[in-house]
Amino acid sequence: MSSVSGWRRAAPATWRFFAPRYTPGSLTPNLVSAAVSTVTVLVACLVFGPKLGLISLMGAMTPFWETGRPLWARVRNSLLVAAALTASMSAGVLVAPHRWALVPASVVIILAVAVLYYAFMLTRGPSPVMMFYSAVLGTYFGADPAIGWRMVGVTAFAALLASVLLLVPPVFAPRGPERRAVAAAREAVAAYQQTTKDEQAARLSRNAAHQAVNSAWLTLQSAWPANRGPRYRALTSELMETNRRLAETVLARLGTSVPAPAPGRCGPLPGRPGWRFLLGRALRGNSVEWFTAWRMGLAAGAAGIISQVVGIGHPYWAILTSTVVINQWMDRVTATRRAAHRTVGTLLGVGVVWAVFALHPTLWWTVAAVVVSMIGMYLLLPLNYALALVAITPMALLAVEAAGGGTVTGIITDRFADTVIGAATAVAVTWGTSWVFPRRLVRTQSARAAAAITAVQRVNAAGASFAPEGVRARVELQYELIHHLSVLERAVADDPRLADLAPAEHLLTDQGYAALGHAWQNRSATRPASMNESDVCADRDHGVCPVGP
Repeated sequence: MSSVSGWRRAAPATWRFFAPRYTPGSLTPNLVSAAVSTVTVLVACLVFGPKLGLISLMGAMTPFWETGRPLWARVRNSLLVAAALTASMSAGVLVAPHRWALVPASVVIILAVAVLYYAFMLTRGPSPVMMFYSAVLGTYFGADPAIGWRMVGVTAFAALLASVLLLVPPVFAPRGPERRAVAAAREAVAAYQQTTKDEQAARLSRNAAHQAVNSAWLTLQSAWPANRGPRYRALTSELMETNRRLAETVLARLGTSVPAPAPGRCGPLPGRPGWRFLLGRALRGNSVEWFTAWRMGLAAGAAGIISQVVGIGHPYWAILTSTVVINQWMDRVTATRRAAHRTVGTLLGVGVVWAVFALHPTLWWTVAAVVVSMIGMYLLLPLNYALALVAITPMALLAVEAAGGGTVTGIITDRFADTVIGAATAVAVTWGTSWVFPRRLVRTQSARAAAAITAVQRVNAAGASFAPEGVRARVELQYELIHHLSVLERAVADDPRLADLAPAEHLLTDQGYAALGHAWQNRSATRPASMNESDVCADRDHGVCPVGP
């Protein structure tokens, strides 16, 4: 009877652990990414042979970043990703002869890449983990002079080929990314307008609406130089109208007497802050960006050292696992669950690898198994992380074994042992840093938001809301407000004792949006008779230019 009762309790828990969670709209982009990566790997195997060609997996992952970007943004950013992957792997190969430097060099790379990534990657990219993986993979294969630099060349070839293939989908839907972004903004604003009773839900919905409008505006901006023509103007006009409705709703719910923007005029679209602001903000103490980066570095360093001391032959897997688990600021329970997904999924994936090796596949059958696993990764990753690891593990292990990375038994044993070490280290770092730092992060974010509100109030009082300094102040305030509620939510989830801070922080956020709304009182005062509309909109990159006459 007790065993039946135990099973009844275990079955729902097991289902929840592996239950797929489908995100609408994610299937098609993932299929496109899978197709691009598959073609890239197959071409690399044909050009370099299956043994070396399988190492192209790293460069073939470029589609992770770019399937949602406009055409010319794909060109620019794919080249940037290709260069970054190649440079990271090159750094790993250079470090490889100095085994003592593997862990400290990996930590330095992780810190640098993480800060830059979280400072500047506002609307694209899954995480910086692929850059870390490229570097630590270089430290492993670079130990063999015959493979190291050839692997760098194959990675560069694959990344560039994937970048070229990514230009094919926009041929069939030239404005597809822009249309999807504008539609997402429209839906987010409509959802906010329909949320009326629950104050907390309304704040979350307001934040989501501003984020969606911000993302759509940045997507439209990134279409340069293809930012001309009737279709582009129509999308921009639709986004401006969406932003106008958002401004009206925000002002009405705040109970302000500020007039809403007139139809055909742009709202205070957030745009993108300058690079000095973004980098300076990320490098300040108690910023989320720096907190995330140093925690990753700490977990990676500890996991790498433990793996080396234990004598495992692939310490880079421990480093990678620790960064994967902790690459975002998430609460302790969520991080622990992610570590469990990583460990259980890897264990099941190891079973798949054993089954494949039991068939004694040829190199080309190994290529086929890797391709199938890669497609499975793209399809399963948005659904369930543990299930995705069942595909990711054989994809990685089969490629490493084919390239001569060691014996089958050694690779499988090292993979699972390093996964356990990396996951346990990440969980320990997460729990150990979650008692003090969340409060500091909230206080720091609150001070930054308050300072940004004061800056906007100052330019409002001076009648300079739409002058260059006013635009800059509003852009920076919008950036702080978008992040403010997210910081508070994550901090409370990490440390429930901080829930008492919520009322004051919510009031601060309301004051911030009111300050943005009050900019409209100064609209006519900032436009001298001698200036036309294009003169007022002097800073197009910050999204203050109107559409229409």
